[in-house]
Amino acid sequence: MDGGLFDLDDSVPTEEQAAPTPMTALQRQTIRDLFAQIGVVEARAQFDVVAELTGVRIGSVAELEVGPANVLIQMLRSRAAWSGRPSTGNAWADREEDTWIDRL
Repeated sequence: MDGGLFDLDDSVPTEEQAAPTPMTALQRQTIRDLFAQIGVVEARAQFDVVAELTGVRIGSVAELEVGPANVLIQMLRSRAAWSGRPSTGNAWADREEDTWIDRL
């Protein structure tokens, strides 16, 4: 049965064959700024945070790709938003907005 729906076409590159897309200059600057905001300035500590937040361990900044860089930016923004706020470790007590129960 030629040309079946599930036949593989070897001429089409797969994701494994596609070249990785390095992060953009804008992503790199954004990440640099966010690390400064949260006070992580040493390279080794930054690499550890990248691995913790994205699950990707890199040996140099050039190894970070677009997708993980986007994840990293979102996670760093969240950390920057929470930095400087007192935290009790209780998500209910640390919430910013009143709930309907609080408004009763």
